[in-house]
Amino acid sequence: EQNGFTGQIPSEVLDLEDLQFLRASFNEFDGTIPEDIGQLSNLKELWIAETDVGGTIPASIGDCEQLESILMYETDVEGDLPPELFSSDKLTWVDLSETNVGGELPDTFYQATALQKFVMNSTDIDGTLTEDLGNLVDLEQLWIRKTNLAGPIPESVGDLSKLEILLLDENEMTGTIPSTIGGNENLIFLDISNNKIEGTIPSEIFDISALEIAYIGNNTLTGPIPENYYEPDNLRELWVDGNELSGSVPDVPEGKFEQLEELILNKNLLTGAVPESICNLRDDANGKIISLHSDCAQPPSPPQIECECCTKCTTAAGTEDDP
Repeated sequence: EQNGFTGQIPSEVLDLEDLQFLRASFNEFDGTIPEDIGQLSNLKELWIAETDVGGTIPASIGDCEQLESILMYETDVEGDLPPELFSSDKLTWVDLSETNVGGELPDTFYQATALQKFVMNSTDIDGTLTEDLGNLVDLEQLWIRKTNLAGPIPESVGDLSKLEILLLDENEMTGTIPSTIGGNENLIFLDISNNKIEGTIPSEIFDISALEIAYIGNNTLTGPIPENYYEPDNLRELWVDGNELSGSVPDVPEGKFEQLEELILNKNLLTGAVPESICNLRDDANGKIISLHSDCAQPPSPPQIECECCTKCTTAAGTEDDP
């Protein structure tokens, strides 16, 4: 890795029957993945990330039954994901981000039960996630961002008890946030922003004690902010902006939100006033909040929501006024 190698990956590499690790990332290789890559039946790692390798992923990759990781991110690889990609029952890590790979996730994806990290950001993936997602009980990180993925978040997401990172932002997802998400007791980072998700914010999200970052903005969520939104002790960033949330901002008991740095509430239908208990958590007071946004801009007068401590005031329509 990280040499100045150019040209195609030589076909002679297929003669290395005992080869276990093929790491060719961060070079200037081009051409395609050898069509008979499956000859490397002992291969455990196939890493060609950040090269100019293109073409489709050969179906023969299914013969690499010892594969543990496939890293092809930032390459020119294209075409639909072959079902054979997930043939190895030892496969734990797949990253095909920033490629031209597309199509629906094959059924075999949901059978790769050893998967721990799956990353498909900025690809042409479409279709939906099925309820079979719950089969991936060892999954720790699921990154499918900036794709054409549609449909709802499966109810079975709550069965992924080891999940730490769930990033599904900037897709075409619809439906509601399943209350079962509260079952993800190890979830640290949740980003489902910039979709078409509707309904209310389930209070179960804030039953996740490990939660540190939650981005659920820029959807069409309605209803109030859950009263227990301050419960995760390690919550640092909470963004609910760009929805249709209504009601008032709940008060925060003493001893809560002690780690909070960003609370983004603007571009909603919230009214009333930002509670003094939140103002007391600003970084220039007794807390750590450095970014506090609400619809406190004037005009109109009085503003939609009163806030004496916000770092940014907007209107629900997006007009900004930095106090």
